[in-house]
Parts: sequence; C-alpha cells; structure tokens
Amino acid sequence: DMSTAASFSTPGRAGVSARTRSRARSDRRAVRASGVSSSEGYEEVRYGLGRGSVAYYPIDASASSTTTTTTMPLLRADTEPTTRYIDGPLDAAAIWLFNLKLEQAVNDGADEEERRRNAKGLPAGGFDRLVALADRIASSGRTPPEQRAVVLATLLGLIPPWVRTQFKRLIDPRWAWVDKMNALITVNAFAWLVGPCEIVPRDDDGELAAVKLRKCRYLEQCGCTASCANFCKRPTEGFFREAFGVDAHLAPNHEDGSCVMTFGRKPPEFNDPAFSQPCYSSCAKAAACDPTTRGGLYPKPCHRLGDP
Repeated sequence: DMSTAASFSTPGRAGVSARTRSRARSDRRAVRASGVSSSEGYEEVRYGLGRGSVAYYPIDASASSTTTTTTMPLLRADTEPTTRYIDGPLDAAAIWLFNLKLEQAVNDGADEEERRRNAKGLPAGGFDRLVALADRIASSGRTPPEQRAVVLATLLGLIPPWVRTQFKRLIDPRWAWVDKMNALITVNAFAWLVGPCEIVPRDDDGELAAVKLRKCRYLEQCGCTASCANFCKRPTEGFFREAFGVDAHLAPNHEDGSCVMTFGRKPPEFNDPAFSQPCYSSCAKAAACDPTTRGGLYPKPCHRLGDP
C-alpha cells in the first residue's frame, strides 16, 4: 500500500532511530510551510526519489458529492489544487534541473533584454516555476508540435546521450521484462513530475507493466487540457521511445485527474481521447472552447490542443 495515515506526533516508542525523529520534526516544519495546518483531515503519501517527498490529500475531497446530468457540461470543472506537496531533497534537485533546462529552452536565441522580460513574474523556484515556464513555452508563439519538441528535448537532456545509446544497444525492447522494468523506473525516478504513482496490471494481459498516477500533480496545478497533452502526454511518450526504444501510452482521466501510463503499447494513431477534451473552467482562454460563444451544443476540444 503506497499510503499511510498522516501523523506528525514525535514517535515515542523505544527503539525509534534519531533519524526517524529528525525526519518527523522536519516534516512538521515543512507541512506548516506547505499550507497544511495539521495532520487532521489529510492522507499522507510518501513517494519520489528515496521516498523523500510527501503528498497530502484532503480526506474529505474524495467524499465530496457528485452530480449527474443528462447533458454534457460546457467546460471541465475548475482544477483548483487541493493536494499539498513537500518535495524531498532529491526530487527538489530534479525539479531544479528540469527548470534550468526549460528556462534555457524559453531563452533560446534571446538577447539579454528578452531574457530579463522572460524572467519577469516567474516564481522563484520549485514546481510553481516549472508550471510557469511550461506556460511560457505554450504562449511563445510555438505551434503545438513545436512545443512538444521543446519539452521532449528537455526531457532527453536529463539523461546523458551515452546512457541512452547503451540502453538501446544492450536491451531489446521485445524482451518481456523490459516493459515491467520501465514501469518500475517511472515509479521510482519520475514521480517528482507527476506525484504519487503505483505499478498496476496492464489492461489487456495483466502484466505489471503499467503505472497509475493517483492525481497528476502537473495537471492539477496547470489546469489546462492542452498543456496536459502537449507538455506531458506527447513528450513523455516520445521520451520513452527516443531514450529507451520502448512504446508508451499515456491516458489521462480528466474527470478525476488520474492517468495511466502503459508500457509496450502504442498510443492511438487516430481518435486519441486526450485530443477531444474541452477546456477547464479555470483556463484563462476557456471562452474560446465554450459552445455558447460559437453557437454549438457541445463542448469543443480545447483550442490549444493542436492535432495529435
């Protein structure tokens, strides 16, 4: 089980190590800084590199009432973040490195004055800065395919070229265990980008070669259907294909914020559901997707998605 009940009281049982007590004190300080006032009402989930990061999910959020309607909503519900995160030192370092490379992509070809303008208004660091940089890429005038190419190059830049070359030379993606290995790598090495996740059986054959994201951190914080597809889904699928020579299919669930990443399976060539999703109501430009502004009856796909 990847989750435990949140508890921030200093352990009093004999035999608890000094490291554990120090970690509990550190957690209490970080929790207060993250906006979670106490452990009550939250579920704690440890994850990430060295399991040093913590996500806090409001327990009552899962019990919130839902309404059913006979007509399709005009826009997705707002994605105001309810999960609180504390990044461990290793995950924080990964986010810092990714931000550095994203900023280099944003400033590619820019002079000093343009660099200053690009930096204006950006959060100081952390995951907030990552989301803001992604939005800068999306609003830079690049087409959706160009946006995906920038993010793919940034992801590939996290792994030295010689490692990628050796991996593809030594490991045949047709070997049965390769998909399982990639699922294991994802859960342990890339949760800093998407939040807590776990290995689950692959739908079609039951092999433990799929990863379920409990509630994608990036999607929840960016609140944008197009950013989900162009900054995360397509670049991640391309990353595993280019870096390791394996197929991967990301299937985001815009109803609950989860996502399933299936290894050894290609994404749909046509009619991928991720590219037919309407905007969230929190999107600053959501009116362009609202059928009431276009004389339509059903929600249009987000106008920034582009073609699959």
